[in-house]
Amino acid sequence: MIARLAGLAKRLEAPPTRFFLRVLFIATAITFTLIPFIRFLRSGTDMDYRTWYQAGQTVLHGDGIYPHGQIFPFMYPPMCALMLAVPAFFGKAMLILILSSVNTVAWLLCISFTSELISEKRIQNSPIVIANLVVMPFVWSSYHLGQPSLVLLALMLGAFLSLRHRRQFLAGALIAVAAAIKAFPLLAIAYLIYRRYWTAAAAVLVSLIILLLILPIPFRGWQRTVNDVSEWQRGMLRYEEGGIAQRPARSYSWKNQSIFGLANRLLRRVSFDGETNAAAYANVVDLNFRTVNIVIVACALIVGASFVWAMPRERSPQSDAGEFAALLILILMFTPLAFGYLFVWLMVPLALLIKRTIASDDSPLLTYLLVAYVLLIATGIAPRFAQIYGSLFFAAFALYLALATNLWHSHLNARPARTCGANGQPAR
Repeated sequence: MIARLAGLAKRLEAPPTRFFLRVLFIATAITFTLIPFIRFLRSGTDMDYRTWYQAGQTVLHGDGIYPHGQIFPFMYPPMCALMLAVPAFFGKAMLILILSSVNTVAWLLCISFTSELISEKRIQNSPIVIANLVVMPFVWSSYHLGQPSLVLLALMLGAFLSLRHRRQFLAGALIAVAAAIKAFPLLAIAYLIYRRYWTAAAAVLVSLIILLLILPIPFRGWQRTVNDVSEWQRGMLRYEEGGIAQRPARSYSWKNQSIFGLANRLLRRVSFDGETNAAAYANVVDLNFRTVNIVIVACALIVGASFVWAMPRERSPQSDAGEFAALLILILMFTPLAFGYLFVWLMVPLALLIKRTIASDDSPLLTYLLVAYVLLIATGIAPRFAQIYGSLFFAAFALYLALATNLWHSHLNARPARTCGANGQPAR
């Protein structure tokens, strides 16, 4: 199997194939960019773009973004609404075209940043090509629905590369921008603190204060800015027995592939499809809410400890790439709400693992890759049934195990070089 994967990678590097793939990518990117725009002009279908347009118009008219005591029509942080006001000014059709174009730019940046992160030379991009083919359904989902998953990934990768180049303040600012668009990237701050990126961690907090409480003042005024943040955190930063944030119907449904959604629907008697009138259950046991959360916390501690255990003390660009890829997966697994389009983030772990599998002829890595691939295929064949039981969650977890194992093995292999001299005797 490794020989076949290496053979595929070699064929993809052939000049005619590379030219064909470039043409195919350009055609695909243009098609993905134009479809939501043309679809709206022809049929009025606007998916989540409708929500972005309404949020932008709300800001332009100076109205309240988050109605008190009601379900929020817009559930993202207030700075995101301010960003959307710019394309919303030009009308809904232009907003769709602008946001689709932003997704295309972000996709290009994701590919470029991934190439630099995994230390691939320009002439050896086949692992990235294969990874993009695997996650293509999630890429299309970002365009189809109008979700910023590619934008968030580009920001996170930009932050990781900034850390590599010792630009900690820029790294923290990029993570803060991602968190100001959709809050969950803020989970990365735990990694920054553990790895003692103090400047980056401080930059995240300072930048968030600027983005949430200072920049909106000229447009919203001080009192409305404070009210926006207060109402948003009151409505969104909550996790209860009945649901997460303001998504009671989807919180524990099959669409939520985070550990919070998976654990609650498999370990508690809650419907896995709260958006329909007929309740449906998939729980294997019937625990109470408190016990389920104990299980979630225990899993978080075990997985977090395994990440710390796998991290090498002697760092290198290669080990950092593994850590960053693993961190992306952990953020996906432990964010409260993780819907399918977010799993475009698997592009980076897949590319890195494919590269290392080919380079090292590592059978265990290939096994993890095949497990993840089978789970992704199952999701495509039977999306509802597979995701009820966490197909995307476990695919991501399989890739995490591969990365953690690879980090640990590289750590062990590096020990003799650090502890022995040139003649094989222990170094003093």
